[in-house]
Order: sequence, then structure tokens, then C-alpha cells
Amino acid sequence: MRTRDVVVGLVILIVLVTTAVVYKKAKTDKLQDLPLSTSGIEQKISNTFNGFTIPVDADKAELKDVSGEDGFGIATRTEILADLAEPESGFYQAWLEKDGKRVLLGAMRIAKGGYITEYNGANYPGYDKVIVTLGEESVLEGSF
Repeated sequence: MRTRDVVVGLVILIVLVTTAVVYKKAKTDKLQDLPLSTSGIEQKISNTFNGFTIPVDADKAELKDVSGEDGFGIATRTEILADLAEPESGFYQAWLEKDGKRVLLGAMRIAKGGYITEYNGANYPGYDKVIVTLGEESVLEGSF
């Protein structure tokens, strides 16, 4: 009986340890599969705009370059911030889009080392796509 009890105890211990290892690995894999936050782009924006920080609880959209250049930006429901090259001609404009319908927010102005447009998102419910253009060409795009 004694040998049998020891063997049963070891088997139970091995099963428990194996279960714990498998559970921990599965949990780690799920965390790795989560999409990356915009903290990297937020840090770049903070550097461009001399320490400007976006509130943690703000609704944010990362703006990615769609023109083949190196621009980037971030939008909240109150402002659009972008790090873009100075245009040779023309000016950058900020837009919101809902179901293919665009609304012009206005020309982006230079501020603190980048471009910015401020707006009241409450006036644009459902407009979840943000577009920055130079003339007719889209430069940055992103969605909330």
C-alpha cells in the first residue's frame, strides 16, 4: 500500500504541475496576440510636440502614412496631431468620414513642432475615420 500511495501522489503532483505550466503558457500566448497599443506612436507625438501627452482614457486613433512618406499621427475626439514634412505647396487638411461621406474640419496649423487641428467630436457622432490630405491626396488615415 505504501508504494502505491507514493506513486499515486507523484502522478497527481505531475498532473498538477503540467496543468499549471500549460495554463501559464496559454495565458502568455493570449497576451502576445493582443494588438499593440499606440504607446509607441504616442511617444513619437510627445517628442514631436515637446512633451504633449494624450490622456490615458482618451478615445484614440493611430494615423498611418498612406502616401509612401514617413508621416504619422494620432487623433482623439478633440484634436488631430501629425508629424508631417513641410509641404512644398499647399497645406494639410483634416477630415472625418462616415459611410463614405467626408466632413472638412479645416486646415492643419503648425504648433509645437508638428501639425494640429482641434475640433469637437461630439458634433460628429459616428464619424470614426480620420483623414489628413495634402491637396486631393490622402497622406494619413486611421480609424477609432
